[in-house]
Amino acid sequence: MNCNIIKDLLPSYVDGICSEDTVKAIEEHIQHCEECKQTLKRMQQQTDDVQAIPEEVKKAITPFKKINKKRRIQVIGAIVMTFIITIIGAWVIQDVGAVNQIFFPMRVAVVVVDSTDDMEEWKRVIFNEKEFRRNDKDYLIYDSVFWNKEITNHANNESDILLRIKDENGNVIVDELLVSPGTSVQLDNLKNNEKYYFEIKTTQGRFHITAT
Repeated sequence: MNCNIIKDLLPSYVDGICSEDTVKAIEEHIQHCEECKQTLKRMQQQTDDVQAIPEEVKKAITPFKKINKKRRIQVIGAIVMTFIITIIGAWVIQDVGAVNQIFFPMRVAVVVVDSTDDMEEWKRVIFNEKEFRRNDKDYLIYDSVFWNKEITNHANNESDILLRIKDENGNVIVDELLVSPGTSVQLDNLKNNEKYYFEIKTTQGRFHITAT
C-alpha cells in the first residue's frame, strides 16, 4: 500500500475498527515508513489528549460541586428555618393571648343606653380584653408602646357618641369629643401607664366601642 492509502486508513486504525488484514497491512507499512509512523503518533496523541480533557475538567469541577452542594444545603436549611419560625410566630401571636395583647393591644366594650338616659347621663365604658371576655375593667391603661391610642365607634352603631375621659383623680381631661359611627379619634395626649376612665353620652341603643 502507498502512503496515501495508509493515511486514509489510520483514523480507523486509531479507533480500532479496522479488519485484521488491514491492521496487519498498516503495521507492516509503518515499520518501514517513518512519515506514516509519525502521522500515526500524532493521531494517537490527539486522541489521548481528547480523552484526558474530560477527566481533567471533572477534577477541576469537583471542588465547585462540593461548594455548590454545601450552598444548596445552607439555602434549604435557611428556608426551612424561616418557615418554622414564621409558623411558630404566627401561632404565638394568634393563639397566645398575652403575646397578642402586647403586640396588638385591643380592648372592646359594649355599652347599653336605656331610653330614660337620652343624652342626659354619662355611661361608664367597661372594657374587656379581646381574648379574655371575663377580664372586665372600668379603666384603661396604655401599658404598651404598641397602643394606637385610638377609640372607634363601630359602623353598626346607630348614632354619634360623645366621649369624655377622666384621670385617676376624677379630673376630666377630654370633654365631649364627638365620634360618629364608623370613625375613630386619636388620643395622643394620653400618657402611658396611667389609668383613664372613659364615659360616653348618646341616644338609646347598644353601642360597641373599641380601644386600640
